[in-house]
Amino acid sequence: MNKDDVKIRASRAKALMQSDAFTDAMKDLRDRQIAAFVDSGADQVEAREEAHAMVRALNRIEEYLQADVDAGTILDKKEERHRG
Repeated sequence: MNKDDVKIRASRAKALMQSDAFTDAMKDLRDRQIAAFVDSGADQVEAREEAHAMVRALNRIEEYLQADVDAGTILDKKEERHRG
């Protein structure tokens, strides 16, 4: 991936993460899965495991997007040092 690709991905990821629609959707999905976990009965092991897996997947999505943002920030700082 070249520098322009990194910058584009970083910009898109940052915009998405700051989007009200995205943050609201992620919060709603996470809250639903936590509720499914908390409200499950003692014998509903599969439901808890699925809810846990979903929360982990949501975390991974946010980590993936943040990694793109971080890569863009690092690239910007490197470019600033080379100019200065």
